[in-house]
Amino acid sequence: MSKMLTVMKREYLTRIKSKGFIIATVAMPLFILIMVFAPVVLSLIQSDDQQKIAVIDMTNVIYPELETNLGDTTASGERLYDLLQVEVSAGELKAEEERLRAEIQNGELNGLMVIPENVFQENNVEYYAKNVSNFNQNREFRNAISSIVQEARVRERGLSPELVSELTRRVNLETFRVGKDGGEQKDAGQTFILTFVLVMFLYISLIAYGATVMQAVTEEKSSRVVELVVSSIKPFHLMAGKILGIGSVGLTQFLLWAATAAGISAYAGAIVGMFGGDQSAGLAMPQIDASILVYFVVYFILGYILFATLYAAVGAIVNSQEEAQQLQFPVIMLLIIPLILMQFVIRNPNATSSVALSHFPFFSPILMFTRIVVETPSFGEILLSFAIMIVAIAAMIYLVGKIFRVGILMYGKRPTLPEVLKWLRY
Repeated sequence: MSKMLTVMKREYLTRIKSKGFIIATVAMPLFILIMVFAPVVLSLIQSDDQQKIAVIDMTNVIYPELETNLGDTTASGERLYDLLQVEVSAGELKAEEERLRAEIQNGELNGLMVIPENVFQENNVEYYAKNVSNFNQNREFRNAISSIVQEARVRERGLSPELVSELTRRVNLETFRVGKDGGEQKDAGQTFILTFVLVMFLYISLIAYGATVMQAVTEEKSSRVVELVVSSIKPFHLMAGKILGIGSVGLTQFLLWAATAAGISAYAGAIVGMFGGDQSAGLAMPQIDASILVYFVVYFILGYILFATLYAAVGAIVNSQEEAQQLQFPVIMLLIIPLILMQFVIRNPNATSSVALSHFPFFSPILMFTRIVVETPSFGEILLSFAIMIVAIAAMIYLVGKIFRVGILMYGKRPTLPEVLKWLRY
């Protein structure tokens, strides 16, 4: 046991002092900060580039209203959209379009909007520009023209646009998540985002740290270092020490990331206020129960041990990193499949199939945790999931231990599946 702890300590200290660990630990919180606050900051930045747009209005009624509806300004106070009305007859339309498109190509214009005479019947307007991938701008143009056309149709029928707008106002549906204590919390999709983010953390971490175990075993085997190591320690203790040591590194990183996330959540409003946002409004972030964080850590630990044993078996079987990359695909599929099924579980957390799939030990870290975040099942179901995973871990350690014991000293041709099954009977 003491030798196993020595291996565990060595694996932990070697990796936690490495530059890669420090960079990854710092980079992930920075990545979270950028993903959370970059859209907020960018939304507060106004464009200084005035857009010169030619408008051919064959109806002769939409352009005046369009200037009013597209009244945004740049940071310097100029109109964002400098609209230039181009009056042409129907016979000159094609030639004028070609001339204006040439000006767009030469950089004299940013865009050309062509409003046909039958826009009230056909609902089609054409827009030409070098870049038509600015979806916010496209939506702004579409909404502005749609509003003008709709009001014109209403007036044509002798109705009041204000009255029609009042009568056709959309109803806002506010959603509230009911907690176990009967209290409610406003939820406009934050639970889905939270579930997706936490599950992706689990998915990436299980793959990353499991692959680290495989790589560590493969490197020692290919360099023949393992021959010296197993002369003084049992193969099982070597495997367990590597799994626990690398897992401790992952747990340390998780705790640091959790502390960073807690700080971001606590001071989100103040950080937004620093950039000129509404500090009182803050960010629409969901309240995370302490129990969810506990389950998150537990499922990481159980899931890591379960998958790390599989990765250790792969590392013991292969002779090089190239072979390891090929052979780890079945293990990765055990993580990809529940990730694909996650959408169904989010929509139907208590369906029979969701319950059954979430208790399958290799799917539990992702699917059962997804159910816990979306709609927490009974504590008995969660305990049953823990129990099944623990039994699966014990069985995998027993089986993989036999494979590991023989595989780490086998060199040459990669063993076939029948040969691996023979190792289990040794």
